[in-house]
Parts: sequence; C-alpha cells; structure tokens
Amino acid sequence: MKKVIKILFILALFIGIAVSYVYFGIFEQKINTGGKKEIYFYLKSNSSFDDLVDALFEDKIVSNKVKFAWMADLRNLNGNIYPGRYSLNSDMTWTDLVLYLRQGKIDEVKVTFNNVRTLAQLAEKVSKQIEASEEDLLDALTNEEIIAERGYEKEVFLAVFIPDSYKMYWNSSAKDFIDRMLKEYKKFWTKRRLNKAKNLKLSPVEVSILASIVQSEQNKFPDEWPIIAGLYLNRLKKGMKLQSDPTVVYAWGDFSIRRVWNKHLTINSPYNTYRFYGLPPGPIRVPASGVIDAVLNYQKHNYIFMCANPKIGGKHAFAVSLKQHNANAKIYREFMQKKKIR
Repeated sequence: MKKVIKILFILALFIGIAVSYVYFGIFEQKINTGGKKEIYFYLKSNSSFDDLVDALFEDKIVSNKVKFAWMADLRNLNGNIYPGRYSLNSDMTWTDLVLYLRQGKIDEVKVTFNNVRTLAQLAEKVSKQIEASEEDLLDALTNEEIIAERGYEKEVFLAVFIPDSYKMYWNSSAKDFIDRMLKEYKKFWTKRRLNKAKNLKLSPVEVSILASIVQSEQNKFPDEWPIIAGLYLNRLKKGMKLQSDPTVVYAWGDFSIRRVWNKHLTINSPYNTYRFYGLPPGPIRVPASGVIDAVLNYQKHNYIFMCANPKIGGKHAFAVSLKQHNANAKIYREFMQKKKIR
C-alpha cells in the first residue's frame, strides 16, 4: 500500500511539475518588448495563422514558435485573425497576447501630410504611415476610373486632399485612404465656405487651385496669403493673365528651378499662366486649409503686381501700377545679380 501511495505521489508530483511548466512556461510567459514599456506589432492584411506566428517570432515578441502556436491554437486564435497595428505592453503574457489578438483590438494611427506638390509625393508620404504601399497608393490616386467613380477629373483630384492629421486604421487600403479623404473634404466645405466661394464666383476646386498658387508664392509668411489672394482675384476680374512663376515651374515639372527666365515662359502648357488666361486646369500643390480660407477671406485692395522684396527675405513688394512694379523688380534683379543667384 505504501508503495502504491509513493508511486501516486511521485506521479502527482510529475503531473504538478508538468502543469506548472505549461502554465508558467507557456501560458504565463511574458512577451518580449525589448525592455520597452510598449511596442507596436503590425499584422498585414490577408495574414494566416502561420503568418501571425512567424511575424511574432521574427519580431522576437515570442521566443518559441512551436509552443506559442500550440497555445494560441488551443485558445482558438486560429480563425480569428484581424490585421492592423496592435499596442503591446511589457506586462502582457502569452495568454494576454492571444486574447488581445483574438479580440482584434487594433489601433488607429495618425496619418499626417503637408507641403505636398504632387500625387506622387502624397503617395510617398502616406505609404510610410499606413499598410498600403507607395506603388498601390499612386496607382489608385492616378487611376482615372477610380477618380471618375468619385465624381472628379484627374487634373483636379489633388484638390480633394486637405493637409492635416487624420486618425485611421494602419491596414487601410489605397481606396480606403482616398474615400476617407473625400469624406474629410466634404466636411471641410461647410455651407459657410461654399457661400463664400459662390460670392467669388469660384467653385471649391477653383478656390483650391488659386490657394495652391498663393501658397506656392508664399509658404513662409501666412500674413501675406490674403494679400496675394486679393491680387490674383483682381487680375481675374480685370481679365489679366495671372503670370505666376510657380505655375511655370509646375508646367516644367522641375521644382529645382529657383528663378524663372524668359526661356521658361515659352512652354506650351495650360499651367503656364504667362501664356494662358485664367486659372490653370488643376492645383499646383496640395494647399493648406489656412490658405484656402485666406482665399475665401481675401484682402480687398488694388494691387495687381508683386515681386520678391529683398529688404525682407521671403516677403513681397506689392504694386498698383506697372511703373511702381518695374521699380520694385529692378531692386530685386540687382539684389539677385549681387548674390549671383540664377
């Protein structure tokens, strides 16, 4: 009898050790966050259970694929895979991790973009913040069928992206991003803004086109935005060409051009406002919301000319008459020659 009891005791001991090993060595084992209090784990779209386990192992969050996969499968994680970004903290055990992943508690990420001149630049910036690749984003942003389905033309599509910070899910697709931006664009154009645009006899897109020119002329001193907006509106009302240097630079597609010469003005492009009247067919950059509002709330004055003011770097000298403008331009040319800027 004593022998049987001894055997049962030893067996119970072994079972206890085995259970403790499984419980503490697997279920209650802490995840590895590399000494950080919190880390992010990214699970790509269309990931399988094996892909998830591989990613956790490759990121060194779990130390043993086989053990974790066994436990995760036991906890019914297989079949409950949700792509996205997850915030993981150092207090989590493997069990906590499985339950967290199984519930799909994905984060929202902050997507920010500004100072964007082209759809290609937009795709590059956004691709660093969501799962969609730069190539996928650019393909969608320039796809005429996708653009047309949403009621726009390719030339003006740049206008629907309002620079700001937006919360969205990391696993957003290129189309998800576009549709979210269209939603934000419609929210931006409130009844009040629409009425102001109507009073200017401009559509929201045309306001954005003008704002893109204003910001390209002045991207350093916001106090000049309403003045420049008023100047170009004066030119439009008088039936004058806008004659904006940034539109010529955009027409050439060479943003390294620092000074526009007569040779640049010969380009046969609808974006060359020295050659064609009215607004160009589309924005020459993604204008900031503040610039759009500056156009809607432009400053009323009689200026129709401007040139860079060398006395105040980055600002402009405004003029009502051509004579006054020529005098300002002469000062600027002499400054540029002295500095040997071409």
